Amino acid sequence: MGLIYQCAQRGPQYAPVLAMTLCTGGAELLSILHSLYGQVLGIVEYIDSLHVPGGIKVPVLQEGDPEKFKSFVAELMLCIPRGTKSLPSPVSFLQVSLLELMWKMKVEDCSWIRLRKSDHFVPASEHLLRERILAKFIFWLMDTYVIQLLKSFFFVTETMFQKNRLLFYRKRIWKKLQNLGLRKHLEKVKLRPLSCDELEKMQQWKNIPLVSRLRFIPKTNGLRPISRVSSTLGSQQSKENQEKKIQHFTSRVRNLFSVLNYEWNRNCSLIGSSVFGMDDIYKQWKKFVLDFEKSRAEKGKFYFVKTDVKGAYDTIPHSKLDEVILKVINPNANEVYCIRRYASVSVDSTGRIIKSFKRHVSALADVLPNMKQFVSKQQEKNLTRNTILVEQSLLLNESSVKLLAVFQQMIRSHILRIEDRYYMQCCGIPQGSMLSTILCSLCYGDMENKLFGGIQQNGVLMRLIDDFLFVTPHLNQAKTFLRTLAEGIPQYGCSISPQKTVVNFPVDDIPACSEVEQLPVHCLFRWCGLLLDTQTLDVYYDYSSYACTSIRSSMTFCHSSAAGKNMKQKLLRVLKLKCHSLFLDLQVNSLRTVFINTYKIFLLQAYRFHACVVQLPFGQRVMNNPPFFLTVISDMAPCFYTTFKSKNKDVTRGYKDVSCQFNFEAVQWLSYQAFLTKLRNHKILYKCLIGPLHNCKMQLSRRLSQYTIDLLKAVTDSSLHKDFSCIMD
Repeated sequence: MGLIYQCAQRGPQYAPVLAMTLCTGGAELLSILHSLYGQVLGIVEYIDSLHVPGGIKVPVLQEGDPEKFKSFVAELMLCIPRGTKSLPSPVSFLQVSLLELMWKMKVEDCSWIRLRKSDHFVPASEHLLRERILAKFIFWLMDTYVIQLLKSFFFVTETMFQKNRLLFYRKRIWKKLQNLGLRKHLEKVKLRPLSCDELEKMQQWKNIPLVSRLRFIPKTNGLRPISRVSSTLGSQQSKENQEKKIQHFTSRVRNLFSVLNYEWNRNCSLIGSSVFGMDDIYKQWKKFVLDFEKSRAEKGKFYFVKTDVKGAYDTIPHSKLDEVILKVINPNANEVYCIRRYASVSVDSTGRIIKSFKRHVSALADVLPNMKQFVSKQQEKNLTRNTILVEQSLLLNESSVKLLAVFQQMIRSHILRIEDRYYMQCCGIPQGSMLSTILCSLCYGDMENKLFGGIQQNGVLMRLIDDFLFVTPHLNQAKTFLRTLAEGIPQYGCSISPQKTVVNFPVDDIPACSEVEQLPVHCLFRWCGLLLDTQTLDVYYDYSSYACTSIRSSMTFCHSSAAGKNMKQKLLRVLKLKCHSLFLDLQVNSLRTVFINTYKIFLLQAYRFHACVVQLPFGQRVMNNPPFFLTVISDMAPCFYTTFKSKNKDVTRGYKDVSCQFNFEAVQWLSYQAFLTKLRNHKILYKCLIGPLHNCKMQLSRRLSQYTIDLLKAVTDSSLHKDFSCIMD
């Protein structure tokens, strides 16, 4: 009831949520019980009335400009590191330099460091010394005093539903939420409490078991449990020895991860219909669309099934996991793997240095002991260009028996510490491990190979971890697939969530599907961030995830003296990432769909542009340098069009009409229209940009054909982009 009371204290506007909470068990409380940004800011401002240790008054807060201090605090709040009960070393989503914090702060504002009025001459060296003292004080104030104050009041955590956003929970509230999460976790996951005798025996083992701590990350409908190896069982060993054991175990887990990836790459059937991102989805979807176009002149009806496995990580039986992994890594084959660790350094198109650390696995018979031979082989496969490779180590004797021992230790001896009690996980895969995704994919891949081998005739089955999508022109196959999953597959611990299952056909004759959502035959079908047209098979990006979120908290921003240059480079990098072939390939999508996807990419880019502008440091404003910001906007279209042409090489060669309609001028028009749509919402800030952008758009309109203009106006109609109106920035 304490949580309900906290909710009620917020005011009558929370009454609907409060009523829903009583019915659903409290998941919605997460969305309102964190402290608001202004409330946290108010606590920091309250330092004005406090004293630092030693009785020294905080002069900057009292004698400086209040508006400057509010700005200082606002920037400070963005630097607060995320973490749990004891925050780690300063890891922040946004780095603010001390130079920016000191901007416009003067020595004369602080009575304890400024010189007296009677002093008529101040040497430059003396003034610089006092500036350094003030800078050290500001750094101490932020790093030691303010952050420690916030850590005393709040539990600071990241979220699952908005990238880079931090939530501040009062500790007493978070404690109650955590207890609620623990209770639900213990109900869902099969955990066996360990007795004192069992713990004492385990401590006598040659290899003392490792212990994972459980923490929770807020998500839209509850808390996600994440476990992480934190210590060894017992307290006999020093902290240094414990860290060495954890590092050694982590290294062995990475080796196992690399070998499992190597094996399924050799035999892709092991993972069934698994996809691991947009690239895999694009390959599968394009093949499905092109194969269907070859087999039929006209597209008929398509039947879609989307479903989600209930508690996927927590329900897979250990016996089935053992069976599946033994098929992948056979100990009787005495396979020996060679693992090469190396660093890769390259430069991207903007001149930014990119470094990464990689592992390459090969069988002993195929090993290339010389690094020069390895690099030559990579170049033959066209995997490395303009890249420096630095070898770190070469492991030549990683046997299948050793790897299976690591797997057994991770699964069979997974000890979880919850508060002061220890538990052994008896079923499922530990969440938070790098192996979780690949183990889940291998297990469900084995299930698909046994149960759904012939069901994909003229259709496509994809699964992103535990989210299934099945598309077929045959209604009976769609119903068979749904019926099989709805009945449950207990040997794999697989049962679906009816509330998360969506179809576009009647399911009245299928048992246990009364709660399944039924959409019209022709609609836009949501799956894993995509909108799929069930009639044309065109693909759109689903921007509904941006609703009620802040673009500012979804991207990091570099606060430095070269912030404008960094802003331009960042926007171009993000634009290239968003220009995925799945949305721009004219062999997959119609011309109209590609135009819509292009406009939405530019519109979101305009929101990012605004988010960057309002965060510019040192008082930089658009009106101070309009040509620079116009250049940033005008560079978007060339960057996009270059990427578009590279993704449509075959199309642009074979279809002159399409390439003529989707030309550079049309892309420029869409870019200017998108930025005008956003910037007109902030006329005072962008008054000096709106006029030139409008003139450029009008000049382009005179050069485009009337058919293209009509198409551009149709795809930029506001009714097609209502999802952007809910973005907070």
